[in-house]
Amino acid sequence: MTETMRVRRAPLAILAVLLAVGLTGCGDFGNKRSTYTCPAISTVPDLQSLAHLAGGPNGQAVQTGGRIDDATLECSREDKDRGVASVVTVSITALRNGPTVRHVELPYFVALADASGNILGKQQFPFALDFKGDDATMRATEKVTVHLPLKNLQLANVYTVLVGFQLSQSELEFNRARQK
Repeated sequence: MTETMRVRRAPLAILAVLLAVGLTGCGDFGNKRSTYTCPAISTVPDLQSLAHLAGGPNGQAVQTGGRIDDATLECSREDKDRGVASVVTVSITALRNGPTVRHVELPYFVALADASGNILGKQQFPFALDFKGDDATMRATEKVTVHLPLKNLQLANVYTVLVGFQLSQSELEFNRARQK
């Protein structure tokens, strides 16, 4: 299995929503003015895997796919009380059905939800891997830095960062049928 790591910077689209909400980031100890918390992070169960199907002699077969193995979040306070920088690390395993498949695309998203589960902002990221050799699987880790301009640095723990694959309706139905 091949492993790679990439770093991305989140565009400001998701951040505009965060500024309006006045969120917070992660924990730092010290005086009350410098205290901050970090939002929770979770993968969406129905959106943790992605299968690209192709026709085969016995009907549909998985040609390529992927699985989100892990998603973690680390936060740090930005200079001059500008907010919090949150680094989301996503670990993905890609697979292919045969050595003729050299490229796989597995788009994923990072979203922010409030305590009621309402999505406040979402950003989609492309995730493309090129297989080398005959390995059937390839694992990659990607870091996405999200800058959170915040008003109250002590309330981030009421929010959740969600990570999942960006699926079509048929891909979502495929995942749900496999879970039954």
